[in-house]
Amino acid sequence: MIGRVALALALASPPGKSASPEEIPPGGYYELGEVREREPNDGETNTLVGSILFPLGLLRAGAAVAILVTAAPGTCQERYGTGISDRSCQSLRTYGWVGIGYGGLMAVTGAAFLGIGLVQRSRHRTWKIRNGVTLAPLLRPSGGGLSLSIRF
Repeated sequence: MIGRVALALALASPPGKSASPEEIPPGGYYELGEVREREPNDGETNTLVGSILFPLGLLRAGAAVAILVTAAPGTCQERYGTGISDRSCQSLRTYGWVGIGYGGLMAVTGAAFLGIGLVQRSRHRTWKIRNGVTLAPLLRPSGGGLSLSIRF
């Protein structure tokens, strides 16, 4: 009986007006049915791919430059021996130019992935701070550690 009276009073009362940002209760709790913004991508995959491709591309381009230097027209037979033909030296130079192109493309692609991943990581960190999830170092005179703060 008391439950029916409480339900009738709740249904009969007028709906409340929405609160202004100053009137939101401490803790910033959401109303029923209110949706938070979606969590942005944390950028870990792009950062990982970029941090692998970028140095490998630089390494490949550097090795290709070394091949081009050693296979230069005047010094190729001197460095690789007199038994090597001019055609082999030309093939080494072609291999060097292809390596510079391939390594350069790898480095540029890796830098792009790395840049995108770092921007995504920055956006994710600001989202976490705005939405109350923080993990920070904790330093005190008596010791230190990690501080985890979650707001829901």
